[in-house]
Amino acid sequence: MQTSQDSFRTYRRVMQVGIALNVLIGLWLWWWPASLLEIIRADLAAPLTWPRYAGLAMLAMGLLYLPAALAPLHNRLVALLSILFRGLFALFFLFASGLLWLPALYEAVLAVLQGVTFWRGWRADLMAKP
Repeated sequence: MQTSQDSFRTYRRVMQVGIALNVLIGLWLWWWPASLLEIIRADLAAPLTWPRYAGLAMLAMGLLYLPAALAPLHNRLVALLSILFRGLFALFFLFASGLLWLPALYEAVLAVLQGVTFWRGWRADLMAKP
């Protein structure tokens, strides 16, 4: 019989990949904001303080997602909020000036993967209870 630990293994992996990507992109945006803005074809901000701030915010969000990655059942609220916020960020980037489709796609894919894997794990956990 599958335990709740087994059922959340895929969710944890998705969260770990998302956190790692957030940290990498956040560091890149913090140290070299102009190069990343050029890649995603976003308007160059002046001063570069604001993109650097966004990079630090991505680092902070990666750290705030850690409880959901470590213990998803015990931190259901964090897990559900991370899915919700990724979806909201995807919508924000989709409707931002200039249609920033690459960050929108990144956030949307992670939101869907996190949502599906969390739902599967949660359902398996509920079904395993008497």
